[in-house]
Amino acid sequence: MIRLACFFALVALAALVPVTVNLNGQTAIVFSFIGFPALGLALLLYFVARWRAGALRIDATSAKFPPSSPA
Repeated sequence: MIRLACFFALVALAALVPVTVNLNGQTAIVFSFIGFPALGLALLLYFVARWRAGALRIDATSAKFPPSSPA
């Protein structure tokens, strides 16, 4: 699922490159209708994959890293 998220992120970047080269209405429409939804989908897929892997639990960091002592 993370590879699919990376693919959609690359699609969003590919839609962003023409906007930086030639800023006109056509390239803005391409990014609005292709790039931005692809970026949103990439972020959503990455978030779901990390959530399913258990990386977003509150106790996940406390189990791996003990509390630090005050210096």
